[in-house]
Amino acid sequence: MRTDLRNIPTKNGLAVTQSSPLHTPVIVKPEDAADYLGKMGIAIPIIDLALNAGEVTAGNITRHHPVTAAGLTRWIHIVGTLREALADTAEWIGDDPQNRPISKRIDRRYTLSTVCGTEPTGVIDHPSGPMAARRRGPATAEAVNGIEPLITVEKLRGIATAHDVEPPPGNWFLVYHRAEDLVRREVSLPLGFDRNAGQFTGWKVRVILDSWKPEGVTRRPIDVGGEDVDFRVTEVG
Repeated sequence: MRTDLRNIPTKNGLAVTQSSPLHTPVIVKPEDAADYLGKMGIAIPIIDLALNAGEVTAGNITRHHPVTAAGLTRWIHIVGTLREALADTAEWIGDDPQNRPISKRIDRRYTLSTVCGTEPTGVIDHPSGPMAARRRGPATAEAVNGIEPLITVEKLRGIATAHDVEPPPGNWFLVYHRAEDLVRREVSLPLGFDRNAGQFTGWKVRVILDSWKPEGVTRRPIDVGGEDVDFRVTEVG
């Protein structure tokens, strides 16, 4: 689905999209997700581990911390745990282009970033899929728009099922959303990015994962439905 983000209203600083049904992403269902992501060298237990690390640290944040602390610390620990676990597989290395923390396959076919998404995250039948929970900056725009696609969505759709083919190369995102009692998640490849709106314009492929449910939670995290952070590039020296 291609989304026109120009001259559209905003709500709390977040673009409210008015979409036209010009594109429908390829959907990989939860039952096929493990095999599909395995072709990229991503094991779902690694994602579970990262989400748990974020949950634990976000849960330690109280009302006495800065208002952004819970969402920020969740994101930080998801990113750190995910990158460390992927590096331990010897198939991925960490990188920080424009201060944006990513994991990069050593064969350079894929990168993986982490972003907090809006409520449609992980909802398989949503017509457009998630947006970022807050505006993204130039680093994300360059990552999404800076490469030419090596395989088109139309080519993918021409094959019987998406999981029968190799995942297309590109800059993928782990998108998560902390809902009331669980974390919805997906690993998805953006269609494009609108620099003016600071938002994804849609998705080429959405790999939907089963929701992750925290265990032993005794206190509702402050960042339920909340945000993460963006990146500002500063010159050093």
